[in-house]
Amino acid sequence: MNAGVISVRYAKALLAFSREKGEAETVCRQARILLAVLRDEPRFHVLLADPAVEDAQKQSLLASALGDEPPASSLERFWALVLKNGRMPFIRLILNSFIEQYLKAQGIRTASMTTAVEVPAAFEEKFRSILQSQFGGTVVLEKHVDPSLIGGVIFTVDDWRIDASVAGQLERLREEFIDKNKRIV
Repeated sequence: MNAGVISVRYAKALLAFSREKGEAETVCRQARILLAVLRDEPRFHVLLADPAVEDAQKQSLLASALGDEPPASSLERFWALVLKNGRMPFIRLILNSFIEQYLKAQGIRTASMTTAVEVPAAFEEKFRSILQSQFGGTVVLEKHVDPSLIGGVIFTVDDWRIDASVAGQLERLREEFIDKNKRIV
């Protein structure tokens, strides 16, 4: 079975179950914590996917990854299901899919703004208000600073992207010169 299909199905089940229990927001927050640990500690994912490690130890590892916060009951039951069905190698995909579905259900969109330098808060608010009027709902803005852009900004919302950076313009200009030079020869 396709990993994408598996992750979406399990994520939908987790969303429905956590909503039923009234823990969806908590599960989303804890899923983000787990994803950060999985991203920062690659060995953690290896341990979770290792069939030699007992399920009880895996559940203990997952709970300890949340720090002092106890895991939501629906999340614990979900882990048990994932472990029972041998789907732990897909946990990163499942959690990402869950967060995406949760935000969509709440009418929240995540936007990304990458700039060459730190921008003033007024610019961020203006950008957020434009996106909220364009897409509707609430927009959560993730800011990134990338000096390699030289100047300008790159906006990303879902599959929508605007590259208004100096580096992007220089790259497009370079490609145009290469394309025109191919025709001359």
